[in-house]
Amino acid sequence: MNAPLIWVVLPLVFAVILWLLRWREGWVTRLGVGLCLLLALLAWLVPIDAGFRLFGRRWEIESALALAGRQLVVGNNDRPLLVFFYLIAAFWFGGSREARAHRFMVPYGLAVAALLLAALSVQPFLYAALLVELAVLLSIPLVSPPGKPVGTGALRYLIFQTFAMPFVLLAGWALSAVEANPVNTFFPLLAEVFLGLGFALWLAVFPFYTWMPLVAEEADPYPLGYLLMLLPTTFLLLGVKYINAVTWLKNLPELWEVLRLSGVVMIVTAGGWAVFQRHLGRLFAYAVIIETGISLLALSLNTPESMEIFAMLFLPRVLALALWALSASVLQGLHRSLRFEDLERAAETSPFASAGLAVAYLSLAGLPLLAGFPTRFLLLEALASQSPLSAVLALAGMGGLLLSGFRVLAVLTGGYFGPREPRETPFQALLIGVGVAALILLGFFPRLLFPAMLGLVPAILMP
Repeated sequence: MNAPLIWVVLPLVFAVILWLLRWREGWVTRLGVGLCLLLALLAWLVPIDAGFRLFGRRWEIESALALAGRQLVVGNNDRPLLVFFYLIAAFWFGGSREARAHRFMVPYGLAVAALLLAALSVQPFLYAALLVELAVLLSIPLVSPPGKPVGTGALRYLIFQTFAMPFVLLAGWALSAVEANPVNTFFPLLAEVFLGLGFALWLAVFPFYTWMPLVAEEADPYPLGYLLMLLPTTFLLLGVKYINAVTWLKNLPELWEVLRLSGVVMIVTAGGWAVFQRHLGRLFAYAVIIETGISLLALSLNTPESMEIFAMLFLPRVLALALWALSASVLQGLHRSLRFEDLERAAETSPFASAGLAVAYLSLAGLPLLAGFPTRFLLLEALASQSPLSAVLALAGMGGLLLSGFRVLAVLTGGYFGPREPRETPFQALLIGVGVAALILLGFFPRLLFPAMLGLVPAILMP
């Protein structure tokens, strides 16, 4: 028995079974949530490459699985990452029925999560590009469900993500040439350019993020929210592993300057564009772009403390994106669309969904006393000591997102509150209420869960 077989192959097989059972949506949701919770529990309790006793017998889970001439390696340090990934999937799948997500959400979502974990564990690590491309192809039903016409945003998403694969593979070729001829200065430059272009396309770095507002306007918010949370998280983790695996790249001063510049430009441009939007989906896309820019800024500091900030950014991001996606799905189901003109005074009939969406968006914007604020405060404080101008520009971009959040709040609550009957289901109200409470509690008491995220740091850094 080995770890990749349990945490990568088994979910892929299970995803096929759930796809065959897709007409029984209730069972598919329960089985998907149950499997993800079981995999997270196993990752938490069971050591890898260390013997343990169960039912009177000694068991040992090996870390490596040979597959097609390559290896999938899931070590003991990767256990927090496995717990994180599968708890996210269980959390998201659990709300899929209340969000009225389509029946393909759970099987395709589970397959995408397993493939992205395989991309994080494959060795040689540059073959992750092939697994990522397979995950992107399988994610198309999440942004454009069967039965609906494929929109411009989905096509552009597929094109940009596919273009990234050859650049990353060419970077692998250039890196192997560097090892064969270390005195040649041409191949290191080539590797930097190819790797930079590949990750810029993957992470939707400016100016390659044009597909995100388009697809956010066309797709259902709940499956899209899951995808826009999972993909950037995986690409950021892959980027850190690539940097740590290539010593000369890690010691390149220009790398950290490029990361800082990319992060600042993403935050400033997305924050500026967010002020002028009149569609909640497009605002959500710009919020995700800013989140990616903030993570790049944390990486650019290149200190042990900044890596801790980088890891702690994930928890409030997941909670806020999940709450936003669920609230937006409820609002879209009760109103005609997510355009501002269709959501005026939506709080009269959808008070919980309106409150959940506002709190989630303001947390993403970094409003004090919400979950997104403590990590942003630490990041800006550390950034100001190295580059005050970058800190000021990043703060201005976050201010643009915050301003658009107040505008959303005005749209949802503006006007006279008449005696209308709320149309949300009790379970929808419960899920949204729990999400709002979690974001507020984390804002007031950040030490509750943030230290637990530091367990991701050993999984991110390669020895």
